[in-house]
Amino acid sequence: MSALRQTAMRVRRWLDEAAWPLWIARGIDHEGLFYEQLDFAGTPDLAACRRVRVQGRQLFCFARALAAGHEAARAPLARALEAVEARCWSPDGKPGWIQTLTPDGQPLDTRRDTYDHAFMLFGLAAASQVGFPHAGVLAERTVAFLDDFVADPKAGGYFEGLPATMPRRSNPHMHLMESMLALFEGTGAQHWLDRANAIAALFERRFFDHARGTLGEYFTRDLVLAEGASGDSVEPGHHFEWTWLLHRLAEAGGHDYRAQAAALYGFGLRHGIGADGFAVDECNRAGRILRASRRTWPQTELIKAYLAQGDYDDAARVADMVLASYLATRVPGLWIDQFSANGEARSDVVPASTLYHLVVAFEDLLRLAPA
Repeated sequence: MSALRQTAMRVRRWLDEAAWPLWIARGIDHEGLFYEQLDFAGTPDLAACRRVRVQGRQLFCFARALAAGHEAARAPLARALEAVEARCWSPDGKPGWIQTLTPDGQPLDTRRDTYDHAFMLFGLAAASQVGFPHAGVLAERTVAFLDDFVADPKAGGYFEGLPATMPRRSNPHMHLMESMLALFEGTGAQHWLDRANAIAALFERRFFDHARGTLGEYFTRDLVLAEGASGDSVEPGHHFEWTWLLHRLAEAGGHDYRAQAAALYGFGLRHGIGADGFAVDECNRAGRILRASRRTWPQTELIKAYLAQGDYDDAARVADMVLASYLATRVPGLWIDQFSANGEARSDVVPASTLYHLVVAFEDLLRLAPA
């Protein structure tokens, strides 16, 4: 039995026997809004404000649970779609998704954030694929808002939100591209693939440093790399995430940027992996590690990059390491969200936002594991 297949069996058990049942039962309130975080007993934090990006991510996760055969996710997902639209879309009479809610679900920060819209699109794409057609209507409405109010006709891409803030970032564009690919895969509509291609072209033209093989994080209003420390910042997790997405774009019939993906992958492996084999949180463009701490999500992106590049044994190895450390909690189905450079757990809560990362990585591993 191959290493990847053995790991896939462990991953499937963690999802089916631990994560899905726990989060379906405890991750959403009676009105249909997702909790921001749980404690390590699996109890929701009733005092935490709720980010709209987490609502979008959890729409995705509950949709994927339903797709995996967990019928118990259907009713909560239907309730969530109604509640999220009612509470988060245009509560002030202006179009767009607001940014945060109070713990009891009232509008808190009504700014419109592009990153949040990317994840609402992603969640809506997943919900529409499992039998909720109104989610597709909301996705179209979301893209119309971005085009009408946040698009940059000069430098390209989208501003950070409404009102626009600085610096501009590559990261919202990465997740918008992920969402456009999900919408294309779910509908087959060419215009979604065209949008994914346009964002990938912006990556190649603005975000990617051809000389160093690195990805810029922070930019000026005109999408020129920022000066100083912010312009020098490199996140290995984002290198691995773009690697995977660029492969998915090519596999979907979009533009082929796999050479650029290979450069990102190579830089990330050379400079972004600690002595323990985990991806670190940050380094600089010269490859020096700046933050040797390690959150959960860069590990999931490392797994996905290994899979995209065909390094299946390495993907299995890191997934096993994640299962034995980050996911080795007293209550199964939770996670430790960050470790320090010397391997000490730094988390005192379990952020719901991380489940999306685990689901995408583990589903890709399951997709590629030998039957």
